[in-house]
Amino acid sequence: MLGWGTPASAHAGGLVATDARSRVVSLTPPVPGLSVTAVEGGAKLRLVNGTGVAVTAAGTTVAPGDSLTWAEPLSSPAGRRATGDWSLTVDAGGTPVTVRGVFDWTAPPPFLPWWALTLLLAVAVPLLCRRVHRADLVLAGIGLGAMAASLAHVIGSSLAVTSAPFAGTFVNATGINLLAWPLIAGGFVAVVRGKPAGLLAVCAGAALTAVFVLPDVTAFHRSVLPFAGPAVLERLLVVVALGGGAGAAVAGAAVLRTLAARQEAA
Repeated sequence: MLGWGTPASAHAGGLVATDARSRVVSLTPPVPGLSVTAVEGGAKLRLVNGTGVAVTAAGTTVAPGDSLTWAEPLSSPAGRRATGDWSLTVDAGGTPVTVRGVFDWTAPPPFLPWWALTLLLAVAVPLLCRRVHRADLVLAGIGLGAMAASLAHVIGSSLAVTSAPFAGTFVNATGINLLAWPLIAGGFVAVVRGKPAGLLAVCAGAALTAVFVLPDVTAFHRSVLPFAGPAVLERLLVVVALGGGAGAAVAGAAVLRTLAARQEAA
């Protein structure tokens, strides 16, 4: 887990963390009104046909005035760790047009500090809960924080997808959080109202949150992240969701035993 992360785990829209971005640099020969651009870091290409003739790309005919967005393996930076170039050909009314692009490589960040922060948070939560009187409230608050970080992570990942509607992308990217978030939110309200059973829901939801975000630790190992915001923010969100969620799940059993003992004593 602490080794060099692979880009196999997909974010919203199937995007992955990489060490490069792809961009289109030229169309040869240039055709007035025809444009091809790289979107979503180069995972997809977008062709806009502003010419008066049909254009064929990726086996699809694009009529004048229409556009086409498609996943192009040649331009995808997934798995690439060096600079380089790529090219493909589209047909504009019988004229072959060569689309040329390049990969811009960026050095990955040091990953050990991010792992250290995650482990520190996961260990600190149970220790903190042993030292406070209302550990149930503290633990519920930590679970809520992990939920907020997970929600922000999913929103940012969904906003990075420009080739599909946000609503559908967000729902698809939410995954198991459709269960985890209501558990945490409902459990938090129950804990505030003095119901110990709410803590069980918070801990269960926190555990699911940690499991959900675990594949996204590739953010610690990659420089270009599929996230609509600063890469540092995305890494912090993963730290809080994973470390806080795991810590809350571990601390839950001890806090529940303490609450049970207090009820028996009362």
